[in-house]
Amino acid sequence: MNNKNRKSSITTKSSKDYQPFVKVADISSLGRSHRVFGHKTKRTHHLLSDLELAVFLIFEWHGNVEDIQEQFPLDINITKQIADDVGIKHPSQKGELKTMTTDFYVISKNIKSVTSQLALQAKYSNHLDDNRTIEKLELERRYWEQKDVDFKIITEKDIPRAVTDNIKWLYPSKNTYLITIEENDFTFYSEQIIESPTLKIIDFCKKIDSAYDHPLGTALSKLKNLIAHGYISFDIRKDYRKIVCAELSIVDKVYSNYIDKELKHASNQ
Repeated sequence: MNNKNRKSSITTKSSKDYQPFVKVADISSLGRSHRVFGHKTKRTHHLLSDLELAVFLIFEWHGNVEDIQEQFPLDINITKQIADDVGIKHPSQKGELKTMTTDFYVISKNIKSVTSQLALQAKYSNHLDDNRTIEKLELERRYWEQKDVDFKIITEKDIPRAVTDNIKWLYPSKNTYLITIEENDFTFYSEQIIESPTLKIIDFCKKIDSAYDHPLGTALSKLKNLIAHGYISFDIRKDYRKIVCAELSIVDKVYSNYIDKELKHASNQ
């Protein structure tokens, strides 16, 4: 039966219970992979490239976004039917049909409490020159059309320059893998940030180094780690050099132990 025009519903788990279909440990991704704690969802997100990380951080800070589900699996029965209908070969692996995924399924709610959904695929622009990639995107687009959900493609060219610069600052290659962050670091910097609301974060870190006789750069290195792993966040669309401490968001203390466990687990993988 041709179900091309049939609308069907989406079944999802709650934010903190959702598990991405593909995780960092499952795949060798283009560029760098990231595991980042989400303040909205209270769980660790698996992001398979710097581009996905940039998109996630934009959603993470956006006030209307309520839930972000990455590496979202598509119903293989529906994608197979669509592939048959339009004459496109369905993705497969070793002769078996492969479940397709969308990079992000996002739920938002506006000031009038109207809920909206968005499916988004993050692709580097040079991949869009590949015919097979375009075919798979068309299958994906038709899938979400059946679900009555907007589907968008975003490339690195759509990412604001400030976001790209912040990513480069926060996630250098040598820190690709998670490192252990001590809880006393989180407690110390959380308290100090609250006491210095008007200081830019660079000046704040210099002040900490001077006050505690640390080598210059020590505080900045620790603060960057805390931000990179989700303990502390800021509007990624704003140049980090212009951010003051009052613009930093500190994760609720109730979740800090959970993050510690996640980081320790990841460091042992």
